[in-house]
Amino acid sequence: MIHILVDSYGCSTERTNNLMDVYEVINKIIHTMGLKAIMPPQLVPYYYCEVPEDVGISAFVLLQGGHFTIHTFPQYGCYFADLLYDGYVSKDVLEALLMREFPCDSLFIKRIDRDEFDKNDMGMYQLADFGPHYMITAKPEKVPTVNDYMEILDNLPYKVDMHPITRPCVLNDRIKNPTYLSGIAVIAESHIAMHYNYETGEVLMDIFSCKTVDDKKYEKQMREMFGDNFKDVLILRGRKNEQRKDSQQSKHDSHKGWQDVITE
Repeated sequence: MIHILVDSYGCSTERTNNLMDVYEVINKIIHTMGLKAIMPPQLVPYYYCEVPEDVGISAFVLLQGGHFTIHTFPQYGCYFADLLYDGYVSKDVLEALLMREFPCDSLFIKRIDRDEFDKNDMGMYQLADFGPHYMITAKPEKVPTVNDYMEILDNLPYKVDMHPITRPCVLNDRIKNPTYLSGIAVIAESHIAMHYNYETGEVLMDIFSCKTVDDKKYEKQMREMFGDNFKDVLILRGRKNEQRKDSQQSKHDSHKGWQDVITE
C-alpha cells in the first residue's frame, strides 16, 4: 500500500481558495494517474470556523483501497495532500501535476510503503515540527460493517480533541463482492480515514491533524478498538505555524512597497 505525503508552502491564495480549481485538480490527478475512484470528489468549504486561520477548503475522494485528500489553508499560503492507494502510483507524476496546477515556493513530497516503513523511516519528517500524522495498521477481531465505521468516525474526533466538519462517508469499493471497506471524516484539522481489506483482514487508518496531539490519548483509543493487534507510527509533518505566517508577512510587505516609494 503506497502512501504519498505532500506539504506545500508559498501557494497562490486565489487558487487554493477556489472550489472549482480544487475540484478540477482532483479530477485531473485521478484521470492522469489512472486511480480507481469509487465516488466523485467531495469538497468541503470551511469558512465559518472558530479559528480564523483554519479557513480553507478540504477535498477528498475515496479510491479502491485508499483515498486522495487536499486541505488548503489560504491565509497561510499552504496546502497538505495525501494519496494512499493499493496500486502503482508515481511520486514524480503527482509532484509535476501539483506544481503545475498549484504553483508554490516550496513543495515537500515523500513516498512510503505502508507495509514496510517504521518509526525510523521518517526522511524529511525528522526535522518537521508541526502537523502530526498518526498512522495505524491493525487486525480487528471481526469484519467491520458500514455501521461500525460510521460509529467510529462519528465519535473518534471528539475523543481525540478534534473538530468534525462533516459526517463520515463510508463505502464498499464495489456493490457486489467488495474488496475494501473505506471511510473518511473531515475534521477542521484535516481528516480521519480507515480502509479495511476484506482479503487480508487488515485495516489501515490515518489521523492527520494540523495541531499538536496527545499521542497517549490516540494510543488509548486504538487499544479500545483493536486490543494489542495494531502497530502505529506518529510522524510530524510541515513547519511551524509561525514560519508560515512569516512567509505571508513577507508577501504583504512586498505588496505595500509602493507606499515607501511615494512617501520618500
